Amino acid sequence: MICTECQNRYLKSKIREKDGILSFYDYETIEHFIKYKYHRFGHRVFKILSQNSVKFFANRLNDGFLIIPIDDRIDKGYSHTAIMADTMKTGTLKPLFNVLHSTNKVQYAGKSLEFRLKNPRNFKYTGPKNIDVILIDDISTTGLTLKEAKECLEKGGVNVALSVVLANLRK
Repeated sequence: MICTECQNRYLKSKIREKDGILSFYDYETIEHFIKYKYHRFGHRVFKILSQNSVKFFANRLNDGFLIIPIDDRIDKGYSHTAIMADTMKTGTLKPLFNVLHSTNKVQYAGKSLEFRLKNPRNFKYTGPKNIDVILIDDISTTGLTLKEAKECLEKGGVNVALSVVLANLRK
């Protein structure tokens, strides 16, 4: 799908931190790849992006965490956050699927911060308590989704040790 030479040239990741969120790419750098999530072969693109970023990162973590993907419902054949969580799986990192979902079905892609503030995601957590987790999502544009998800998890008795995304929007 994406040859090794192109991956090495265009998909070199670098860990960045912005507002307490770890990311691997600037959104603008991989925007054309990220938008493939809307296509039927998008799962292949997300697997490659994840292998070149979150997998590399996960292999260097020695602490044991559960990984919670945001809104990992299967939509159009796959969940991009579930692919990321599965790619991060190691001996000490284990995905915890289908426990954090938005109860609001509004589409947020391309929407303003004002729109997002007026239409909160209203997350619901159904997983275990008293655990340490890594919260993951594909993109952080405003940071609001991760903030809402983290608040929901903390109310549910979960310690969010890290928030991780593939890409962060530069501002």
